Amino acid sequence: MKLSLPSAILVTFVFLWTAATEARAETVETDVVVYGATPGGIAAAVHAAREGLDVVLVQEDGHLGGLASGGLSNSDFKTYEALGGAFRELTQRVEAHYAETYGENSDEHRDCMLGGYYEPGVAGKAFEDMLRESGVRVELHRRLTKAEIAESKGRKRVASLEFEPARGGAEALAITPEISIDGTYEGDLVAAAGVPYRLGCEAYSEFEEHLARDFDEPNDYVQTYNFRPCLTEDPDNRIPIPKPEGYDRDDFAPMIDHIEEGIVDSFSQEQGSRPVLKVRRIANRKADFNDVPRSPVSLSIENVNHPWPEGSAEVRQGIYDIYRDHSLGLFWFLANDPEVPEDWREEMEKWGLPKDEFTDNDHWSPALYVREGRRMEGAYLFTENDTRADPDDLARAKLHPDSIAMGDYNHNCHGVYDPGDGQPTIGHAGRSIAGPFQVPYGVILPKSDWDGLLAPVPVSSSHGGFGVLRMEPTWMGLGQAAGVAAALSLKSGKPLDEVDVDSLQLRLHELGAKTVYVSDLGEAREVHRPGWDNPDTTFPVHLTYVPPRDPHFRAIQFLGTKGFFHGLIGPDDREKAKKPGRSTGQWKTFFPNHFVEPDRKMDAETLSFWEDKSVSTGLFEAAPDLGERALDMTRAEYLDAIFAAWLKNRTARG
Repeated sequence: MKLSLPSAILVTFVFLWTAATEARAETVETDVVVYGATPGGIAAAVHAAREGLDVVLVQEDGHLGGLASGGLSNSDFKTYEALGGAFRELTQRVEAHYAETYGENSDEHRDCMLGGYYEPGVAGKAFEDMLRESGVRVELHRRLTKAEIAESKGRKRVASLEFEPARGGAEALAITPEISIDGTYEGDLVAAAGVPYRLGCEAYSEFEEHLARDFDEPNDYVQTYNFRPCLTEDPDNRIPIPKPEGYDRDDFAPMIDHIEEGIVDSFSQEQGSRPVLKVRRIANRKADFNDVPRSPVSLSIENVNHPWPEGSAEVRQGIYDIYRDHSLGLFWFLANDPEVPEDWREEMEKWGLPKDEFTDNDHWSPALYVREGRRMEGAYLFTENDTRADPDDLARAKLHPDSIAMGDYNHNCHGVYDPGDGQPTIGHAGRSIAGPFQVPYGVILPKSDWDGLLAPVPVSSSHGGFGVLRMEPTWMGLGQAAGVAAALSLKSGKPLDEVDVDSLQLRLHELGAKTVYVSDLGEAREVHRPGWDNPDTTFPVHLTYVPPRDPHFRAIQFLGTKGFFHGLIGPDDREKAKKPGRSTGQWKTFFPNHFVEPDRKMDAETLSFWEDKSVSTGLFEAAPDLGERALDMTRAEYLDAIFAAWLKNRTARG
């Protein structure tokens, strides 16, 4: 067909414009690409770079740090004894900021609770510093659009990733990585690559999990979302809560009946037993506001967020806007509606948006609390059963000798579906675990037909298992392990699923990461929880007796990970061990049945127990013979000797 002159000119223009646009798209070759600047994604990028790799971190918007710098200002963990590795570094950087900026033992330093409570901007600065200091190349405002997959010898891998400009005007970008890491809450890279994943809740019959007891059939429901707004009561830093467009009083009016009926009895959790909001104060007269599960009017909204994980950018923006306007509407209602109790109105009126937070987003968090998205189907599927008591040791959870991280928080789900008609939310649960748990390497690995891909955030798990893994300290531990595993793979030339797990654990322990829980008590520090009525009220935190700087740390972590402490405490000792401890409550209690007692003198019973473990764990063909001196050692000295013997044998084997 012959084109007219105007048509020919148009075709030529389109061709030249397209060619020019494609020419502007930058192509980058790198060792590792991480998509998603969540805490887990940042930990992966930082630690891969610290191991000597070239790393590019790509984020769809301009926000670094996900929820941990987006308003969630006190991450969930039960005990300080559980903290190690990447998350521990974050808390140390936070505490150092408050000590250096305001002075040791200043109110601000005290209020950070050893770095566990932080203003969003302080956490964000810590993440930025970690990335800059490690040399990670950060690319913001780029959205993943395509993953090219190559296949060789029956195994698939990501050959290249294409990113389009998102908000901010960045140019298109193509990245050719050796290893790709999914650091998104939603599992966007996993999905783009075509890796199988799970979404929603399993039926109870599949794994017989406590969190699945409401589900006779599987569904696509994910945990409800909400914002964790950061507000301030400092008049000099406060912007009054704006009335959102489309505000409808009818959305919040049912609260008046709930107040009159006593279903809710206080403005915040610190003021009563059935509050409307959780208000956790942080430094500089700010607070982290959160939902109250099962509250009839809450920052959470069920049935709205289910399209988010697989939704387009437009769908996600629409859901974001609904949650933002709902949160602002709730605050506006509490501060201004004449039927709200006067003391509640006065309390809410004191709070406003902080001028010094989220300055590029109208002082509102850019990060919706995406509690759950896609979950990769990987080499190992983590379920609630992995946190239940081990048959050989009712004190400790199931043993995972290939553990690369650990956690200690409850199984937690804020509900997945509201059936209406006054019925309770389906899927809500907050059940204590049997004890701190280990997380095996296989949860971040896809199945064996893949290589070159790791997923430390959208991990391989059931809905019930994810309810305990989804806390930022655990995610950061998994991210750190992913970064180190990537380095070991590329340096050894072995596929990721053939990386020597012992080598991975040894390196993680060198970096201060923890793969097993130890609750021996050491240095006691008095900490103050901000917002308590009496500012002088403190409680003691006994930091772990064997912290990463302790010379026995590596031996205790490695041998404990392999099972040396499972069964160490007998039934009689277990009953005795329940008695001592701090008062109950998050961050104020430890798990007492996880003692090692490093300074305790060896005895014949313990010697026999650990000699058996030396063989049953597969570390030795026969227990190392330390002679009569074994009973003259402390437990820590004996474990050091066993560890040294194992390292020597390992070196001899090459």
